[in-house]
Amino acid sequence: MTALIDANVIIRFSLDDHPVLSKKSNEIFSEIKDNTLQVEILDSVLMEVFFVLNKTYKIDREKVLIFLKRIIAFSGIVGDKHISLEALNVMQTHNIDYVDALICAKHHLQGYEKISFDKKVIAC
Repeated sequence: MTALIDANVIIRFSLDDHPVLSKKSNEIFSEIKDNTLQVEILDSVLMEVFFVLNKTYKIDREKVLIFLKRIIAFSGIVGDKHISLEALNVMQTHNIDYVDALICAKHHLQGYEKISFDKKVIAC
């Protein structure tokens, strides 16, 4: 059965800053890497993780994007990970937020038309 993972688990894994929760998150991600645990990361969770790491913990945008792309590539991550990866790539190349990048990713990969007043979304 596939599980849904919460932002706090990903954040603790990234920061490795809590004696109990970080240890548990490392165990969880070890299972995800080994594909003994399958999880889906919702787009809203990715957005929250990016925001918290970048804005609250002041981690460089590029470092957060690299981290998120790395964990999405784990074999136990399931769902529309190709869309999430494309959205993160669009964030890097067009310097836009995750929601706008998700629109661009779905446009690129699934052929959706874009309806937006945002020049960055129109351009991506």
